Amino acid sequence: MDHDSNVQSIDYATRLQNLRDQLATLGRPDVRIIAVSKTHGPEAIRSLLELGQRDFGENRQNEARDKFPLVALRDLIPEQQPIYHHIGPLQSGNARQIPGLFQYVHGVSDWKALDVLLKSAQKRIPRDYSSELPFLSYLIQVRLTDEAGKAGGMLPAEILNRNRFPENEAVSFRGFMCMGPENQDPIETRAVFQRLRAIRDGIDPTLELSMGMSGDWEIAVAEGATMIRVGTLLFGPRAGAPWHPQSEA
Repeated sequence: MDHDSNVQSIDYATRLQNLRDQLATLGRPDVRIIAVSKTHGPEAIRSLLELGQRDFGENRQNEARDKFPLVALRDLIPEQQPIYHHIGPLQSGNARQIPGLFQYVHGVSDWKALDVLLKSAQKRIPRDYSSELPFLSYLIQVRLTDEAGKAGGMLPAEILNRNRFPENEAVSFRGFMCMGPENQDPIETRAVFQRLRAIRDGIDPTLELSMGMSGDWEIAVAEGATMIRVGTLLFGPRAGAPWHPQSEA
């Protein structure tokens, strides 16, 4: 199945502009839109990239590694090239594969995985690296629900007693991320987002807050999100299986 077969049928310009207009109406045009492109092919990413969308989210390294080289448009200046966000839980087993592939990590879920990430990025940063962005930035995923299905995430107690979050010349700490409750109850969802904001504000109110997806992004924005992770809102339903180069055949 060609995962990009519906690219031409989707009005990406209207979908993206509608979201931008809604953010402006809410008084939050500054919110950073992370277009979650998992299961969708490079043509879908390019369609949004050509409309000025820069930030894209993926959660599988293998899919990203196959897909990203097919996305880049050579006629774009560096400031227009895509910025890739790893949005799945970061664990020790996959932390070594992140540097050089993604620029942001949203789901640092334990200190051991973070240590692996810092060391791996330090080894991989090019000696002549020069960009307006750090080589790699991370957000800590905070677990604020008791749902068994929510993989990863540190408990609030694990971060509230820390004076600083580790960084080095390759990796920068940027803020916090959380998932809303699976039942999407608006009252429960709002409470989760309010709690993450309170945690962030108690540590440093200038840090990023990555919270809210296609079904609850408006609540997240109202509660102070600086980044929202939206997929179906922009790309339509997920293609099902992960994208693979053979999908293009």
